[in-house]
Amino acid sequence: MIIKKNKQKLEANNSLKKAKKIAYITFWLVLIIGLLVSMGFVNKEQDSLLCKSLDIKVIEDEDLDFLNKMDISKLIIYRGDSIVGQPKSSVNYPRIKRALNSHADIANAEVFLTIDGRLKVEVRQRKPIVRIFNAYGDSYYIDNEGKLMPLSDKFTANVLVANGNIEESFAANYKYSLNTIPKNKNNVKNPLLGELYAMAVFINNNEFWKAQIKQIYVNNERDMEIVPMVGNQKIIFGDTTAMNEKFKKLLVFYHQGLNTTGWWEKYSIINLKFKNQIVCSRK
Repeated sequence: MIIKKNKQKLEANNSLKKAKKIAYITFWLVLIIGLLVSMGFVNKEQDSLLCKSLDIKVIEDEDLDFLNKMDISKLIIYRGDSIVGQPKSSVNYPRIKRALNSHADIANAEVFLTIDGRLKVEVRQRKPIVRIFNAYGDSYYIDNEGKLMPLSDKFTANVLVANGNIEESFAANYKYSLNTIPKNKNNVKNPLLGELYAMAVFINNNEFWKAQIKQIYVNNERDMEIVPMVGNQKIIFGDTTAMNEKFKKLLVFYHQGLNTTGWWEKYSIINLKFKNQIVCSRK
């Protein structure tokens, strides 16, 4: 009799556990289905919501004026992308982002839609650090990321200039960053643009040299020569090997010249190519 009662009690407990389990599963199924239905209504409502504004921000840089808000707006609208007043679902913002990022003057563009129907566009302009004038009359920039950049009809950047015996053209190299430019027909990778870029980076990162040097000339030996703001000497730099040490030697020379009357008139050539010394030629 006791065994029978215990068995009945165990069966009742098992039935209660099963009922609780079924109720628990049913509760979560109803909750999930309810959420999915709600999300469907929300998504449908969001898709029908109209895009109310095009908000453009061009990250400020006092030295750059390649593009402004109006230019960005025209780039978007003139290519056939209707924005304001259109349903959010019809605004292809990934395509707009790709189009902006392919523009020659744009370093990066972020484009996204907000929940309340605003299309946000944030653009950062490319920053040139040196302008190249090659031996064939071609001119272009190298930007701070080591990529070739075409000139703009709207704005000319006030940057370091490099000219002389530079054969590299924009058309042959603009698709590459400087560390990925392919080898030439002789299977040789010409490092000159990379050298000019490295020199420009160094000069632009140093306030003293940025104020003192405005031009780099590449001579017939493909050595870089610095054209200074002070004095009329030819300063032969060579390549960027031991670049920091060369600039330190030149700085010593500058201090000596600034502190000594008539120093600048003594020399016509200052050669920094040789290790641990400056070779000067008198006028």
